[in-house]
Amino acid sequence: MRTLVTGATGFVGRHVVTDLAGRGDRVTAMVRPSSTLPAELADAGAEALVADLRRPPPDLASRLAAFDAVYHLAAGGGPTWRALFDANVTTTENLVRALADAGWRGRLVHVSSLAVYGFNQLPRGATVDESTPLEPEPGRRDDYAWTKLWQERVVRRVEGTGPELVIVRPGAIYGRERRFQYRLGRPLGEQRVLMLGGGNPMPLTHVVNAASLVGECGHHPRAAGQVFNCVDPAPVTQREYLRRWRAGGQGPAVVPVPLWVMRGAGAALSLAGRRTQGRWGPPLFLDPYVMEPTFRRFEFDTTKPRRVLGWAPPLSSEEGLRLTFAGGQTG
Repeated sequence: MRTLVTGATGFVGRHVVTDLAGRGDRVTAMVRPSSTLPAELADAGAEALVADLRRPPPDLASRLAAFDAVYHLAAGGGPTWRALFDANVTTTENLVRALADAGWRGRLVHVSSLAVYGFNQLPRGATVDESTPLEPEPGRRDDYAWTKLWQERVVRRVEGTGPELVIVRPGAIYGRERRFQYRLGRPLGEQRVLMLGGGNPMPLTHVVNAASLVGECGHHPRAAGQVFNCVDPAPVTQREYLRRWRAGGQGPAVVPVPLWVMRGAGAALSLAGRRTQGRWGPPLFLDPYVMEPTFRRFEFDTTKPRRVLGWAPPLSSEEGLRLTFAGGQTG
């Protein structure tokens, strides 16, 4: 199978390329003109397609026509909402347009996020699965959730036009190259973390597990037309995750803050914002509508990939933590 991976040089993309190569695919990694194909991807047998989906070349459609499957992982952040919009939405708009221009009929595997769900509309302790309604008020959420929701709307334009669409919604993806998780709280420089709460189970997925499910979704016939959440079984709490990090050496110092304090501050500032017509509103991370999806306690159903695809994560939660934190700090 000839496959293309956008975002191939990113944290998750590199693992997806390796997984697909291990399945025997002929993998092409899309890299920007300012980048080069990393040695680890070249060693895995990947070829390079040089293109920037934010400003695609005029012949992109003809170049896409040769692929049997496209894995869309191009995403990212940036210092402004515009940079985030370009990374998540503009790239997807241009990819979908190029696939339509090519008359493409392969399988498109889109990597989204759990952030698209309407968590504020769920009671505390509710179980989140693939049938959970999406966020009804994206403009009130943080820029990442807003752009990922918009990205899904764009990618769904391919439905009914020929391509087979699969959407994967991972939880918080971690690994040796990405140890800090926003669900812990807020970083205070490089050596401290402001832990909000501490007892909340985090919907983590190790990067090896995420890449394995993404790869499976491009190959398994029953994946077509499906949505799969990707969350490792046996979730760990914020406190336990940080304990394992520190036990592995060079973990950050923890500054604990009870969640009720942050919620109280956010509620008070929100009230002040309403009374002053927005002059004294809360910063985004204290806005209750933004904060609750991250720190309210939920359960996450992890069973659909096994039921539909017969897929199980290669790593247990314990193995993922051990691989992530063994041997001290990495860059």
